[in-house]
Order: sequence, then C-alpha cells, then structure tokens
Amino acid sequence: MSGEQQEAANDAESPQDFLIDASEQLAAAQSMAEVVDVLRRTARDVVGAEGIAVVIREDDRCFYVAEDSISPLWAGSRFDENICISGWAMQHLQTVCISDIRADARVPQEAYAPTFVRSLLMAPIGRPRAVAALGAYWSEVRVHDRATIRRLESLARLAAIAIENARLLKLAADNTRQRSLMVAAGRMGMWSFDIATGDLETSPMCRINFGRDPALPFTYTDLHAAIHEDDKARVEEAIATSIRSGGDYDIEYRLITPDGETRWIGIRAQPSYADDGTPLTLDGLSVDVTDQKRMEQALQSSAATLEHLVTERTRELIEAQEALRQAQKLDAMGQLTGGVAHDFNNLLTPIIGSLDLLQRRKVGGEREQRMIDGALQSADRARTLVQRLLAFARRQPLKPEPIDASALIQGMRELIETTLGPQVALNFDLSEGLPLAVADPHQIEMALLNLSVNARDAMAGGGQLTLSARQASPRADQADIAPGHYVVIAVSDTGAGMSDATRKRAIEPFFSTKGIGQGTGLGLSMAHGLASQLGGALTIESAIDQGTTVSLWLPVSADTVVRALPAAAQLTPIAGTALLVDDEDLVRASTADMLADIGFKVIEASSGAMALDLLKDCGVVDVLITDHLMPNMTGVELVRAVAEHCPDLPVLIVSGYSDAIGIDAEIPRLEKPFRQADLATRLAGLLSIAPSPAPALTDAAPQKFV
Repeated sequence: MSGEQQEAANDAESPQDFLIDASEQLAAAQSMAEVVDVLRRTARDVVGAEGIAVVIREDDRCFYVAEDSISPLWAGSRFDENICISGWAMQHLQTVCISDIRADARVPQEAYAPTFVRSLLMAPIGRPRAVAALGAYWSEVRVHDRATIRRLESLARLAAIAIENARLLKLAADNTRQRSLMVAAGRMGMWSFDIATGDLETSPMCRINFGRDPALPFTYTDLHAAIHEDDKARVEEAIATSIRSGGDYDIEYRLITPDGETRWIGIRAQPSYADDGTPLTLDGLSVDVTDQKRMEQALQSSAATLEHLVTERTRELIEAQEALRQAQKLDAMGQLTGGVAHDFNNLLTPIIGSLDLLQRRKVGGEREQRMIDGALQSADRARTLVQRLLAFARRQPLKPEPIDASALIQGMRELIETTLGPQVALNFDLSEGLPLAVADPHQIEMALLNLSVNARDAMAGGGQLTLSARQASPRADQADIAPGHYVVIAVSDTGAGMSDATRKRAIEPFFSTKGIGQGTGLGLSMAHGLASQLGGALTIESAIDQGTTVSLWLPVSADTVVRALPAAAQLTPIAGTALLVDDEDLVRASTADMLADIGFKVIEASSGAMALDLLKDCGVVDVLITDHLMPNMTGVELVRAVAEHCPDLPVLIVSGYSDAIGIDAEIPRLEKPFRQADLATRLAGLLSIAPSPAPALTDAAPQKFV
C-alpha cells in the first residue's frame, strides 16, 4: 500500500475503529512500556488531541509521566491532586473536563504556564483504585463534546486491564528470577525414593514444600495421601512411565496440606538402575510453584476478561449501528408516508364527497347505485389504509383523553365476537379499580379490532382469545418502556405463535406472514405507532405453538372522571352563508357541493389573501371553512387574521392528517377525507343550532368583515 493509500485508509477510519485497534494492541502488550506506547499512539486518533500524556501511579506517594509533546515533565512528583490535574482525576476517580485551564480553579497555573496546553481532558484508569491517568491536550479553548469524553473513558477502561496484565507479567518474571535465586540458595527440596522398599527420604526443604513440619518424618504414604484426588492417577502414570523408560519424571500437581490448603508442587527426577536393569531409586528435586500457578490463572483470567470486553464492545457497536440504520429507515418511511397521505387525502376528499352526494341523491337506477356503493366502500377502505400508514408514521392527529379501559373493552364485545366468528371463544380478564388511561378511544378501538383479527387468523382451527386490562409498571428488563405507571391492554391468543425472528420484525411496516392479498402488514405497525405517540409502548410475547400476547401500554391519566362526549351529532346546521377557502380546485368544488346540498350559500376563495378580500366585500358571513396547508398563508394564519376583526365568527379548519401539526387544539378541525354527514355534524356542533325548528337567517348572528 502506498503512502497516499495508507493516508486515505486512515482518514476512513472512525474513532470507534481506533478504539477496537487499541483494544487488540493493548491485549497483546507484554510490558508497561508497550502499554504506554500503545496509548500514546492510539489516543490521539481516538479523541483528536494535539498532545497525549500517560500518568502511571507507582505507589501512594509518587508517580511519573510518560510524556508526549507536553513540557515540563512532572516525573517523580509527589502524588497530590494539587500538583497537577492527573492527581485530581486519580484521587476523585472522575474524568476532568476543562475547556479553558486559565479559568479553572483546579488547575495549578504555575505548572501549566510553560506548556502549550489551553484545554484538556484527563480520565482516571482503574477502579476502585486508580492506577494511572490518561490525558488529552489542545492548544486552544474548546468545548468538549460527550462523544469525545466517552471515547477517552473507553480507552482508559481498556488501559486499566492492560496495565494490570503488564504488572502481573512483570511480577511473573520477577518470580522466575526469584526461583533461580532459591535454587542457588538451596530452596529446592531434595528427595530419594527406594523403589524396592518404598522408603522415602526427604530434606527439610522438601518437607516444607509439601506443607509439613521439617522436623517430623515424611513417608511415601504421607506423600501419596497428600496428592489431590484428581491428580493421583496422573502422578502414578508419570512415575511408572519414568521407571519403565528411564526418562525424566517431570510433573506439576496439586497437593492438600495438613491445614487443608491446596498448593502446587513441581517435581523433577530421574530413576537409577542396577547392572541387571532392575530399578533401584527415583531421585529428584521438589519446588513449591503455587504462586506461579495462581499468577498464570490470573493472567489467563485477565486476558479472557479483556477479550470478552473487546468482543462485547464490538457487538454493542454493531448493534448500535444496525439500530441507527433501522431508525433512519423508519424515520424516512414515516416522512414519506406522511407526505403521501396528505396528497392521498386531498385526492380522496372529492372522490368520497362526490360519491356520497350521488348516493344521497339516488342518482341512476339500482345498478348504478350498487356501483356507487361499491366505489364508496373501496374509498373508505383506502381511507382506513391511510389512517394505518399515518399511525405507523405517528402523524395522525390524536385526541387524547381520559378513558376507562375496562368500559371501552366491554363496549367492543359484540363487535369483536362478530368479527371472530363461532370457532374462537372470547374471554375477558379486566382488573377492578383500574385508573383512567390517556388515549384516543377511537384509535384504541381500531387497534384492538386489528389485533383481534390478527389473533383470529393465527388460530386457523379455532381457539381462545382473551382481552385483558391491568395496571403495571415496566420491569428492569423492559428498557424500551419509560419508567412510570401504565394501564396495559393486552390481546392474547392460543394460536401458532411466532419465532424470535418473526417477533422482532412484527412491527415493521408491510411485514406480514399472511398470504398475498390477505393483509396489509400495517396492523401491528399502526398499534405500535399509536402507543408510542400516546407516550406508551407496545410489547409482544410469543413462542411457537404457545400463542401470542400483544400489550398496549397506555400512560395513567391524572384525571379521575371520564369526560362527557359532546352532543354535536344530534344537531343540524342552519342554512346560511359559508366562506370556503381551499387552493385545490377539486377539493374546493366537492366541499362546495356538499355545503350547498346542506343548505348553505357558498362563497369560494382559492387563497387566504383572496378570502380576506372577500370578507371585506361580501358583507355577512355565518361561518369560515378553510384548508390548512396553502401557499403564502396557512389556514391557521388566516383564522388569526380574521379573528382580529371578527372574533366571534365561527371557523372550521379542514386538514389532512399529516398537516395537522401547528393547529391549536381549541380550533375546530375536520379531517380529510369526509362525507357530507361528517361536515354537517361538525358544522352543527360548531354553530350550536338545535335540530328544529330552524331559526331565521337573521337569528344566526352573521359576521361582517370591516
């Protein structure tokens, strides 16, 4: 690879890549010098610092600084948090984050004055006792972002294990040298075993190595009894092999001392023979290798821990990247569906409105009316599909209110029983004394109906479906649900269940296990989006052949009384003058036909500015009906402009679901698409006119724009 190629490759690496590289290099480091060298080479790439310092704490009083572009050195300084920032970080076990050292009281100014340092981060290494510190320095004042701090702390955590490994390796090397000194000083025990008689002669040091009193006898029976039960067969086989072949008897095994302690002994011996080849003795040396074995185990454990940490970190990074991609994909799909739904609602409005008028006026014969009815049903299904798309995109305008979950579920009994059919038994498990939940009752009913249909389809041969409601709080393992109190509405079936792979994908839009044409794949997506938009969550518990439970977690309401529903549906609007504003010609024409059929005189405007001019010229107006998203002036802006001059003029905003953002809750609104009955009912409630007799036009208190 050329220098330019290597530079391009380095530029492509992310700080997370450098962290992974650093963890691998730290795992391979065999000495403190190698650990420090890895940190100095990698830390700059991880955090983008101009200078790096590694401070190694030697004991409670002294430490030295492995310096990289930092001057002066504080090598051998007393361990004191007032000497330098590294001492403060190690003393308090906290990462020090200083944007400007000249403005921070913790900084010993006289120590940093000769340096280029103006901004720094210092992370402690090791817990619960800091063994070192890792510092990053910049020559300019800067605000340290949380990502940079986390990366430096991650590198410090990796360094803690590597430093401990280096110290253990150094200790192991020191112990090897010590064993050499022990051999030279006669610390190895000598022994001789008479093969014919079974007598064992041992030196005092040998008896000490076996955990015995050097002044007391030590027989072969004593030695054999001391060998760990799991090692006896191996020891006997090694002795027999040595005597039979004439080779070395070289073995390490565990023994149990009279005090019950398990220790390791190392044996090296050779057999001797008579002239006729008869084995005579086995003579050798013994040494206590317990400390060495414990050290090896500690090193293996530390290496395994470091490898595990690297593996876990890599897995977490991969999962985080995948989760980010999924979130970006879902967000992009949500934006797409919101835009499509707005346009689709504008297209459906004149279709549904015109078909509704044709049906109400009984246009054509029986065949034509049947065709109109079929077209209306298809248009209504299209409207439902848009609602599901918007629920997935979390863009439908919800009307949250306190609801009684038990009453809502009971009220759906007949509808759900009819939907399930005779092969599925419907059960209810509703806790008593449930608090009210925050929800849009109509959207919850739609979600429960969709979930019930899914459950029915999962029980091809029939089964039981249970609707339940209870109060609960999320468990510690339910991290996706915000802490708090919830009313949980669950739909449980005894059907085929889902595999883990299917369950994880179940809420993806358009994902379905049903055949082509048997489902949109939006039922669970809609329910998930609805619960999330209400501040709750959706959970799925399922296993193959063990059924499925889908739970809607709805936040508990602070209210204790269900709000009374308005009686607008019982009212009939009065004939009067309506100013209709919409920039879409087809939508405006369809809505105008509906208003005229209701009995209104309609004045049309294609923009907010045109509507303001008409209000000045046309005289009296009984109601203003306007679209929301229009060029130059939105419906909300038009309503506010009109309110300055005619504060009592009734207004109604007609909007698609996705453009409902920005409309105040107190402004009356009618969602597209709608039928004439929907428009009439909304105007009746808005104008608050009794059904009969209809008052004269002069009693309607018309508004004039002046």
